[in-house]
Amino acid sequence: MKRNHHYFAVFIFLLLIPYLCSLTIIGLGYNALVNHSASPWRSLIGAFVGAMLMMAIKATIQRPLDLIAINIQDSLFKQIIRFFSIRRRPVYQAANFALDFCLCLLATWLVRSVLPLTAIVNTATGWVLLVMFISTCLGAFVEYDNLSIDR
Repeated sequence: MKRNHHYFAVFIFLLLIPYLCSLTIIGLGYNALVNHSASPWRSLIGAFVGAMLMMAIKATIQRPLDLIAINIQDSLFKQIIRFFSIRRRPVYQAANFALDFCLCLLATWLVRSVLPLTAIVNTATGWVLLVMFISTCLGAFVEYDNLSIDR
């Protein structure tokens, strides 16, 4: 059970926090770059582009996802991790894309609702990138042995 806690921490720092930061960066970028960003049509297009970007980002984390999933005993946690894999059946890939689309749409709306335009354009992206960098470093440090290629 203690080993599952280790993998849960790795999942949080290496995958979940950077995932949420990526969604936030998509929302920030969309709202900073698009005039009339509150338009429903433009928001749908922004969410579609954001979901495509999230699929590309997920392609880079397939190996860590596979390594974590192999070592997990808890089947629910394993299924949650495997859901984020884009190497699965087309039905799961479509569900994954649909989830990313909805979350990107939510992220663009939340960023627009919570932050003023000056914060979106000026400093918010830097802070989110800092959080993502620190989280990724912590996750990689905790899981260095399994993610290392020099065993």
